[in-house]
Formats: sequence, C-alpha cells, structure tokens
Amino acid sequence: MKRLRRWLDVSIRRRLLWMACVPLLLFSAALIGLTAYWTSAYSDRQLYMKVRADLAVATRILDGLGNQQQARLAELAGSQALTTALQGDGARALDALLEETRIANQLDWLRSLGPDELPGHLGETLAAELRRGHPVQGLDALSPERLDAIDPLLPDRARLALRSTPRATPTERQVERNGLALRVLYPLHDPQGRLRLVLDAGRLLSRDPAPVDDIRDLIYGPGTLPESSEGTVTLFLGDVRVSTNVRLPNGERALGTRVSKQVARQVLERGEPFIDRAFVVSDWYIAAYDVLQDIHGQRIGMIYAGYPEAPFTRLYRDTLLQIAVTLALVMLFSLGLVLRGVERLAAPIRRMHRVIHGIREGDHLRIGELGSDDELAELAQEFDAMLDRLDAHRNELRRAAEQLERRVDDRTRALREKTRALEEHIDLLKQARTRLMTQEKLAALGELTAGIAHEINNPAAVILGHIELIEQQLGPDAAPVKEEIEMIIAQVERIRALIDNLLQYSRPGHPHPPRQLEDINDIVSRTETLVRHALDKRGQRLTIHLHARRRVECHSAQLQQVLINLIINAAQCGEAEQHIVITTRDIDRNHEPGVGIDIADQGPGIPEHLRERIFDPFFTTREAGSGLGLAICAGILRRNGGDISVTSTPGQGSVFHVWLPCRARPGDADEDTTRKLLEGLSDVAQSGSARAS
Repeated sequence: MKRLRRWLDVSIRRRLLWMACVPLLLFSAALIGLTAYWTSAYSDRQLYMKVRADLAVATRILDGLGNQQQARLAELAGSQALTTALQGDGARALDALLEETRIANQLDWLRSLGPDELPGHLGETLAAELRRGHPVQGLDALSPERLDAIDPLLPDRARLALRSTPRATPTERQVERNGLALRVLYPLHDPQGRLRLVLDAGRLLSRDPAPVDDIRDLIYGPGTLPESSEGTVTLFLGDVRVSTNVRLPNGERALGTRVSKQVARQVLERGEPFIDRAFVVSDWYIAAYDVLQDIHGQRIGMIYAGYPEAPFTRLYRDTLLQIAVTLALVMLFSLGLVLRGVERLAAPIRRMHRVIHGIREGDHLRIGELGSDDELAELAQEFDAMLDRLDAHRNELRRAAEQLERRVDDRTRALREKTRALEEHIDLLKQARTRLMTQEKLAALGELTAGIAHEINNPAAVILGHIELIEQQLGPDAAPVKEEIEMIIAQVERIRALIDNLLQYSRPGHPHPPRQLEDINDIVSRTETLVRHALDKRGQRLTIHLHARRRVECHSAQLQQVLINLIINAAQCGEAEQHIVITTRDIDRNHEPGVGIDIADQGPGIPEHLRERIFDPFFTTREAGSGLGLAICAGILRRNGGDISVTSTPGQGSVFHVWLPCRARPGDADEDTTRKLLEGLSDVAQSGSARAS
C-alpha cells in the first residue's frame, strides 16, 4: 500500500487516473454483483411461484376428473334406462347397461354392489356415508387381491418393476403390485329411502399416460416455457412413479422410478408440500410435490408438477454474460475517454511544472499558448504576465538600488561611523523601552488580579470554614440541608477555581490542569442546575436540546465557566419571560471533528459594528460590566483549540456559537489573550490619564 501511495504521489497524472478509474471499476463491480443477485433472486422467486401455481392447477384438474366421473354416474342413476333395467327380473339387463356405460366413459370397471357387500369392500365408515345418500369419490390404492376381485386383468396392468433411482431411499422391493385408481361410489335408494345398491366406477391410473399427459398439455401449453424446456406431471403411489411423462435418458417414460429421499421425507412422512429444486430421475428440476389422500383420508402418494432447471440456468448465465460484456465495452470506452481527458488535463500542468523548475534554476522560460480556452490556459497567461511583471520590477528595483546606493555612498561616507553608533543606541533604547512597558503592564495586571484574588479568596475561605463548622455543629441534624450545604461548598470552590483561572492571565506560563475526555451533554445538564435559580428569579425559561454524540478533550470546570457566563449574559440582555435555548450537536470544522454548543436568546441583539469587539478585554456596553467575561470565555476556548463566534439580528436576539475539537490542540491563545489584555490595560490607562488631565 505504501508503494502504491508513493507511486501515485510522484505524478499528478497518475493520481488523476486513479481517481477516475477506481470509482468506475467499483461501480461496475457493484452493478454486476447487484444484477447477479437481483436476477437470481427474482428468477428463483418467479420460478417457484409458477411451479406452485402449476401444482395447484394439476391438483384441481385431477379432482375435476373425479367430479366428471361422479357426474356421469349421476346421469346414469337418473336415467330411464337404469330404472327399466332395475325393474326387470334378471341382472342381465343391468350388467349390459353398466358395460355399455363403462365403455362409453372409458372406465376400467363399473359394477353394482349390494348393501350387504359394502362393509367388506369399503369399510364401515364409507358404508355409513353411502347409506345416508352421500356419494364418495377420490383416489384409492388397491391391492392385487382387490384388483383381481374387480377384474382379473387389472393386477397385471397395475404391476410395475421398480428401477434403480439415484438419491432415492434404499429399498429391497423389486415390484410395485398395488394400483392407483380414481374411484366413484354412487348410492341408489328405493322410494322408501332404503339403500338399494351402489354403483362402483373406477379408472386405473397406474401405467395410464392419458391423465398426466392431459394435465401437462393444459398446464404447459406452447409458450409457457423456454423452447428447450418441457413441463412434466407425475402421479406417485407411495414413492413410486406409477403415471408420468418424465423421461429416462433413452426416451422411455420413467415408470417404476422413485422419488428422492429429501422429497419423500417431507411430503410422505411429514405431509408437507415441497416447493424447491429437486433431483428428478437423472437431472435437477424446479419441482412442486403435494400429498395425495385416498377416499379413507390416508396418505397414499404424491402429485408432482415441474420442469428442468438447466434451460433457466443457461438463460441466467447468458444474461449475466451479456451484461458483463456490455459493461466491459462501456468501461473500455469510458477508460479511453478518461485517459484522453487526463492526458489533456495533465499536459499543461506538466508544462507549467517544467517552467517553474527552469525559473528556479535561473532560466528565462515562459509557458506560452496551451491551445485551449479553459481555466488552465487562463492561469498560464496570468502566470506568464506575472513573470513579465516580476522581471520588469526586478530590473527597475536593481536600477533604483544602484542609483540610490551611489547617492548614499556619496553623502554618508563621512558620517557612516557616527550614524552606525547612533543607530545602535537607538535600537538598544527601543528594545529597553519595549521590555519595560511590557513588564510594567504585566506587573499592573498581576497586581490587580492578585488583589482581586486576595479580596475574594479570604471571604470565600471564611464562608467555606463557617459552612464546615455549621455542618460539624449540626451533626445528624444537618441531613435535611445536606444537599444545600454541599451546593454552597461546591460554589465556593467554584469561586476559588474562577479566581485561579483569572490568575492564569497574569501568569501566561502557568501550567494548565490536565484535560480529560468529557461528555458535553453532561456538562450542559450540570450547568442548567447552577443557573436555574438565577433564571427563575427573572422569570426566564431555559430549553436544552442535546444532540451531541461525541466526547471532547477539555477542562470541564472551565467549560462550565464559559457556559455560565454566556447564559447569564443572555439572561441579563433579555427581558423577563424570555426563552433561552441551548443546543449541542456534532460539527466538523476544516475536516476536524468536534462538538458545537449554541446559546440563543431573544434579547435586543448586537449591532454589527460591535460584534468584532465584544471579545476584546475591557470592552463592555453595560455600566456595571468589567468587559472581561467574553474575553475570558474566548481565551479558555481558544486555549483548548476551540473557538467562539456570534450571529445576531437586531431586535430579534443573538446566538453565540461555541466549538470545541474532540482532541484539544494547545496553540498560542494564551499569548494572544495576554496581548489583548495588555492592549486593553493601555487603553484604560490612556483613558484614565485623559480624564485626570
């Protein structure tokens, strides 16, 4: 990383190229990544939504086949032909009618069952439903014995040899002998309401391709899938495909293959639908599986709808490839433009750089015409003009200096020694006078400050001593006023701390207490407690908005002194019942993080011509003011690397803006404040002399 920085710092052209190319590369990478993620997520969601809908349609179509079969039996039950056959003496007419109806409706069987046969064939629950006159229709898993009882040809039709299937649950079974049938039981009653017989109609779905092909053609018609993709539908008996249009690699229907272990566990064992990508026979499919229940309400198999995943994966890759190629072409074109622009921009700068180095070596060079009308060309013209003016001025100064030097040599040669001695004495006198004035002013300021400190510290010490004596004398009885006593002691200590701070201005070299990281919001909250009584006496409100999150390195007591001074000034400038607002927030100044504190009042405001002077020592507009409050505040803040300023609108109020850096950086604020205090003392002394005279 350091080598890269050094390589970039050598040439502005390289830096410009880096600044232009890196955002372009990052943007392209982010765009490709977002496109890949969005395309994948959106495509997967759409594919799974479609296959879920396909499964729902397939299930409804399968239910519709049973409803159609039941409707045809209802037509038969209400037909005159059945009534005539039932009124005959023998069963031959009924059997002939049922056989004719079976062939016409493409059923595998259609027979009649007597009331006494129902429990043995169907069970007591379904027999009770039929006696109440409720038809029963749905799927049924029939054993070879039951199939043989219906028709001796059906067991062979239902029999399926199991195939070895990847990802399926291991099994030792070799043959599936049960059959999956779509069955309808329709009851017929006599005029007295007694069950006379039941029409039993069914269609063996095992190894029958017509139902699944019809369902597939309805769901996956032309245009519903990509050209190379084909939708499939399957009926399972247990985990075995008994009717399907899924193909093996040799093109044969995948009858006798089994579902994957993952799907069997979720659908057959837990009874939950499966909507996801699944391994189907020999490839990955976008698949949807759901449970099939028989007429007894038991899980007997599954229904499946889905389509291969590979065409959509190829489409996804092709889309990403096209986007990547397009972005690459755009980047190459953009990179060419960037290189050309950077070269045109850097060429004048390199030319100016060579001219500057040549002039530094003493050569007479000029930039000349750059062949453009932009800011750099204008700068080059101004630079050449400046060099011409500098040459002319240098030549003029050299001629004037030579002429003046000759005159001085002619007129001062005799007085040179005396003049030199006189100049030395004058310089010494000026230096001595300057040092004396500075020392006198510092001494006066120190004496004044020390006197004030002595006069205040003595009463403060007396107050502190008596308060401690009162607390000792009261003993346990001092508990009710414990908080007030501690407040008085804290304020006396604060007075002494303020006196110590004032003494610092007469001793600029005095060391400062160590700074600590402080929470500005906490200092402002504690300051509110100290000034609350003074504001309540004037009927003024104080509102605080604490938005600062940063901590700053400062002296909490000195900052609290600044805030108290500013709040009391705001209270004194405003009328009764005014609203003072304090706001803290994080502020960056000159790329340096810090915290700002705004104190806003509703006073008369500060005239524009006084705003630059209010922070000068001894400047005040109030008769009882000392003019030191804001100067001390400014000195405290600037000593910590901070700053204070004011904005004001006459008649509407003022806002004092305090800013402190997160990391204190001591500067020359002490010297600047001392200089202003000395100048202020000089002004006071001069004005006093004028009044005395």
